[in-house]
Amino acid sequence: MPGPTFLAGDRLDLRTVTPDDYDFLLEHGNDPAVRRGAPAPTPVGRDDLAAFVEDDEASVQFLPCRDGTPVGFVFLFGIEQQRDHAELGCWIAPDEQGEGYATEATALCLDHAFDDRGLHKVVARVFEGNDASRTVIEKLGFQQEGRLREQDYVRGERHDTLLYGLLAREWRD
Repeated sequence: MPGPTFLAGDRLDLRTVTPDDYDFLLEHGNDPAVRRGAPAPTPVGRDDLAAFVEDDEASVQFLPCRDGTPVGFVFLFGIEQQRDHAELGCWIAPDEQGEGYATEATALCLDHAFDDRGLHKVVARVFEGNDASRTVIEKLGFQQEGRLREQDYVRGERHDTLLYGLLAREWRD
């Protein structure tokens, strides 16, 4: 059962992650349809997930929930308060994709990054060819800042990774 609501949106709430949520996160985070968009060559186990959620002080994680039911995972990681930036990650369970949940969950997470944490910049990495993720972050105002050629190896293929950034002053212009 997801933790309490941290931020409320129109259709989704961002809720805190509890150990009871690990089964959902492991099932969908290890799903090939989700992993295709992330550099995750090995399975994530319960201990790995617990370390990320419970012990990583440079990250914050949320479960986007519709009517109390989780639909995905959104998180900030590599948070560097002194340098005022973090990196964004998000996935939506395969059976919930195509409903605009990634856009709403990411927007709520950006509200937290800029309004609550006072960060100056959030960055995101997207594999070239991951048009759904590119659409989400470009819709939210991220600008492409670079390309890492053949940066990641996923399921037998090398992928260029596109680097995006969003400054606090650009958010909600």
